[in-house]
Amino acid sequence: MGRSNNQRDLTARTTSIRCTRELLDGMTAMVWDFGDYHSPTRKAWRELRGTAAQNSKWIKNEQESDPFLVPYSIAVTVLQQITDGYVYLDKHLAFMVTLNPVKPEILRDVFAYLEGIVRKVPVDEIPLRDVPDLAKRIADTIPQRLSLADNILPKDDGKPASPDSWAYEAVRWHIAKKLASVSFQDREMEPVLEEYEGKNGEIKHRTVDWQPSGNVASLDYRPVSNGDLIAWDNPIGPVFAGLAHPVDLGDAVKARPENPTRAQVQYALSRLSVKMATYTAEPNPVLNLNAHIRRVNNTVIHSSTVLVDQGKDRPLLSLSLDGRGLRQTNRHALEILAKMDADRTSLNAIEERVAHERSLLNVRDENGKRIDILTPPPGVIRPTMPKTDSFAVGTGAGTHHLALLQEHIGRALGDKVSALELKSKGNIFGKRAHEPATSAEGKDKTRKKENGEYVDLVGKPSPESIRRSIEAAGYKTLRILCLWYRDETRMRMIHGLAHSYGLDPDGLDPIDGESVPLAPGIEAVFCNAEELLAHGPATQRASDTEKITSRFAEPGVLLAAWCETEIPVRGEEHEGMKPADVKKALEESDAKHQVVRELAKVTVPSQFLIGRVYDPFTKTFSIVKKPRKAFEDHRVYMGLLDLYRSCGVVDDRFERALYPDDDPYPLPRMAFVGIHIRKQATDRKFKGEPKRIICASAIIPSRKPGGPWRMLGWSNIHPEWEHYALAQSNFHAANYPLHTEDGDSDFQRWAQAGEDVQAALKDLHEELDGLPYALMIDGHACRRVWPGLQNMRQGLGKDPDDPRLWLPGTGLPLSWNPVSILRMNCMQAEMPRLVSVTENLKNGKSVTLKTSSDLYYPEERPEGHPWFLFTVPRNYGKKRHGQWKTRWRADPGKASKNADERRENELNSPWYSMTTREITPMYTREGYDREILAVAAARLSHQAISWSDRTRYPAPLHAALQMDLGHPQYRRSAPKDPESVEILNAANGIDA
Repeated sequence: MGRSNNQRDLTARTTSIRCTRELLDGMTAMVWDFGDYHSPTRKAWRELRGTAAQNSKWIKNEQESDPFLVPYSIAVTVLQQITDGYVYLDKHLAFMVTLNPVKPEILRDVFAYLEGIVRKVPVDEIPLRDVPDLAKRIADTIPQRLSLADNILPKDDGKPASPDSWAYEAVRWHIAKKLASVSFQDREMEPVLEEYEGKNGEIKHRTVDWQPSGNVASLDYRPVSNGDLIAWDNPIGPVFAGLAHPVDLGDAVKARPENPTRAQVQYALSRLSVKMATYTAEPNPVLNLNAHIRRVNNTVIHSSTVLVDQGKDRPLLSLSLDGRGLRQTNRHALEILAKMDADRTSLNAIEERVAHERSLLNVRDENGKRIDILTPPPGVIRPTMPKTDSFAVGTGAGTHHLALLQEHIGRALGDKVSALELKSKGNIFGKRAHEPATSAEGKDKTRKKENGEYVDLVGKPSPESIRRSIEAAGYKTLRILCLWYRDETRMRMIHGLAHSYGLDPDGLDPIDGESVPLAPGIEAVFCNAEELLAHGPATQRASDTEKITSRFAEPGVLLAAWCETEIPVRGEEHEGMKPADVKKALEESDAKHQVVRELAKVTVPSQFLIGRVYDPFTKTFSIVKKPRKAFEDHRVYMGLLDLYRSCGVVDDRFERALYPDDDPYPLPRMAFVGIHIRKQATDRKFKGEPKRIICASAIIPSRKPGGPWRMLGWSNIHPEWEHYALAQSNFHAANYPLHTEDGDSDFQRWAQAGEDVQAALKDLHEELDGLPYALMIDGHACRRVWPGLQNMRQGLGKDPDDPRLWLPGTGLPLSWNPVSILRMNCMQAEMPRLVSVTENLKNGKSVTLKTSSDLYYPEERPEGHPWFLFTVPRNYGKKRHGQWKTRWRADPGKASKNADERRENELNSPWYSMTTREITPMYTREGYDREILAVAAARLSHQAISWSDRTRYPAPLHAALQMDLGHPQYRRSAPKDPESVEILNAANGIDA
């Protein structure tokens, strides 16, 4: 792959700091320990939650539903108000932690009222003298003031650091308070310009470096009750962009337009996060600090969280809102606070705003249209916004903000800081197939792009490697069935296939139903399938699928469908329906998911191409047409890559990636297996937890270099190792396992998942025929499956009282076990954030780099350490927004018909910083090198199986994940709990 063997000397500086005794000195917390799972207190809590679940249900002619009857939400809301805000209650009632004492009689009353409300007793009739058992037990629990240093730092017994759960919350509060005690310095940078002569002799200027301008804006972050920090008095948005920095909110009110548009008054806030994490072989836990943009919503009733200013002497309150549909403060919490005569000023203010917003919902303008509720000026209540693509302030804080954060950490924490620095040798990646290997190739590629000629920008597999992969799976021919219903989409498909196979698209005008050869062993058939692909009921879908596929299926042919589609949108037939009902109706009528299922039943892998898009703001449709330049139809070329993945194609790109010539990281011929595990959404109608979803894929090299590779798939719905295309079809053709009445607990379901994987590895042994393999898993997704993979268990033995399998291969013969388990972590909150890289050159000089895409390791290299792969995001762009300024200084741009006057809007552009993923080889068998395996995992992310750049997961794990994401029932099965959502979001992130 053209990779250089010259090693480099790179040092990465991050915003992460180690927890040390000096840093944690004097930090304490009040901790209430309510016992283990079987303690009477926690048993009473589970019973109370069960009662609430029953009493909150809608029962016809008996009781109305009560979405606010959630004991945990009620208790947390009340406790946040009666304390200083620094309170965390474990949702399973394992513990409660605060920074300051709480009187036992207050806790007694809170939980006494809570139990009365859950049992449907009117709040005025709840007797406080007759204290319920749960309230009495909580009040009688004696809290302890504990030292964070003693709990967080490792003991002298040689065991790894294992902080208690409460410490993860308390340390964030303490660090946030220290960071908030010092003003943040936004140091402006200015370009260093150099003169040069243009082509026509004109003298021009170019930027050769950046330097401090001397202009520094001092502003304050305020701590939040959840451990974050917010720059509360310094909003970011169009109204504030033209004002002095730091902004005067009084001036901002005056600058607000009289009749603004929605975008003109939108704004966001700068947020800092603090998250403690542990790493293998790192003796002390690490605090990872990061900078974010928190967008402010225009309404409270459509938000799940609201930030409330409780005064300078208290943290900003991060309050979760309840309700189905329209949100508001938990009304039961308000009732309790009223009975306890507690201050509920902030909650009342929220309720007043909720009432006002509700009153505006049905107001219409003179044209009969619903009025748009605009974002009000920054006040004491600021609802946060869920993710949205269209907003006046873009996502991301940028790398310059991270550099300023690193400086701020030093000022706030002083010499107590032990910064986490990482080292790299660089140069482990070669050039991918679509990347120029020489400057001449790069110039030729640039010339072709300028001329609008086709250029491979995705790294397509060669026709020869596709044919060999298909033949290795037992087929003679790959037949791509192109199903379309718009001429524009048909034309895009023709051009995409022609360019991919080196054919002239102008010479292709296929007749429907007739085969078109693309390359030896590969052909395409075009077919107008409007009836099959149209949205609507599924009554004829099965017969339409059979009618088409039966014409083109034959022995020895792998039939794959490339289908046109579009996202269904709300129409006149949905008028008057509730949003949830509209969403359900659109899902049920979506032809894509129905067609996936029917094609899977006849073992035809599929991929879909959007042919028409809908603009929700203009409420208009636009047909996607073939772009002017041949290489610009990214959806077409990416779609083909993913279609090859669904066909189980593993091509020579992976041979070049893992086994380059003269490799300083020589890898034995071995397979790589990815295991994806997730929860399903829980249905409250059933007692137990649903079965876990497990998908797996195995990428298997040829025994000798240069031979064809194979890819197998497996799922716990169809537990057989098969060619990936067949395994995915069998998985997509079956329903996800439903809930059962057996009442299996969350713990039991995770244990069962471990046993399912063990069975899969047992069967895999026969498929590999003695070839060694490494297993790849997501550490977060699997942390409840195998205790032996948890950081705190390293160096320890199995707990005899824990029925779970210790490791995936526990109980199997040694030769059937993986030679190493590669644990991946993509959770950005737990990753070191790259600020800059210093490269020590061989001439003794050093240079500073702002980006890096190399593999790093801890400077001390302790035995068993992890590796960190930094990545420059795909959309970082040529302009590198955020590299030399913060969003407070972003240019809002200028729209103009005159190109010379036009300026780009930096404010609403996405700003990027380097992403990170952790790779930890664990339980590596003697004879195999951990560093070589970590490099292999990084290369399998770098050379993606169905993407032009890096995927968060290495290829085998990515392929296993995509099996699940492509299931026609995935959307209704996707978990809703925050932890699972966060895991899947991290896994789905795709960057350069």
